[in-house]
Amino acid sequence: MRKLHVIWAVVPVMAFICTPFLPFVNGPYLWLGVPSVLAWCLLWTAGTTAGLALTDRFARPADAGEHHTETETPA
Repeated sequence: MRKLHVIWAVVPVMAFICTPFLPFVNGPYLWLGVPSVLAWCLLWTAGTTAGLALTDRFARPADAGEHHTETETPA
């Protein structure tokens, strides 16, 4: 695993761990009509999913595409 992949994994984890300590998140605020903590967690959940999908997509070597096995029998 390369260093960039570790960064993609560490950033969302740190965002979730720091949630109770961030004053702009942990307070009586509404973001888009929902409590700020809920909006923060939804944002980072979607961001984590997108980040991991991008990491998975670009971490593979170019020749390691879909494993397509053909089961043709010679005629």
